Amino acid sequence: MNIICDLDGVVYRGEQLIPGSDTALKDAHAARLGLYFATNNSTRTPFDVAEKLERVAGFQADPASIVTSSQAAASILSSEDFPTYVLGSKAILAALVEAGVETTGDPEAASSVVVGMDWDLTYDKLARAASAVRNGARFIATNTDATYPAENQILPGSGAIVAAMATAAGVNPEVAGKPHMPMRRLLQSKVTGTAWVIGDRLETDIALATRNESWKSVVVLTGIAAPDDDLSEADYVAANLREAIDLVLDIEKE
Repeated sequence: MNIICDLDGVVYRGEQLIPGSDTALKDAHAARLGLYFATNNSTRTPFDVAEKLERVAGFQADPASIVTSSQAAASILSSEDFPTYVLGSKAILAALVEAGVETTGDPEAASSVVVGMDWDLTYDKLARAASAVRNGARFIATNTDATYPAENQILPGSGAIVAAMATAAGVNPEVAGKPHMPMRRLLQSKVTGTAWVIGDRLETDIALATRNESWKSVVVLTGIAAPDDDLSEADYVAANLREAIDLVLDIEKE
């Protein structure tokens, strides 16, 4: 039995641990469940995520068990798309380089543009990237999450930047992250058999599970999903990750 766990809004919010998440992860590991992490957050490499899990939750995760939307974006690029320009974080660039993608810092030379969260976004960067897409560059979004759950607030997510790009370029992107096929393929290459997807966002985490017949889902209420939302797409609803893991363990004992 496997668990595919989201991170932001599930295990932590920013640098703040969501109470009970640390013991929940340790209990899942002790129960010998296959534990994987799937994040649309494109600002961290798997090694960065593993470091944060240990720092914030005291949980040691193998970077190989972590799949990011940056990796998903890199997985669909071929030599015909080289060189690739990145509008986003260094973690996106790192994923591309690791996958053997030729990159460029000049959007005018780009055959493809990968867009994700960019904490240093400027109007000029957006304009130049949009121009590249209008001129024929392939447009790939790491994800289209509209929002991002920080410590004490909900911030604009990568989807806000991608929407601006799409509007300016007049082209809709190919989306790599949850719940789309590139991310699913990466997870399916690691996760065999049945799995529980635990996350806080219906349109990404829960949709990821509904598109795979052997996966079930638990939505938690510590991030984006709220109690008064229509949560019927999820197989189960839990207050938090602690409750979600307990639920999975109880069901698997039956």
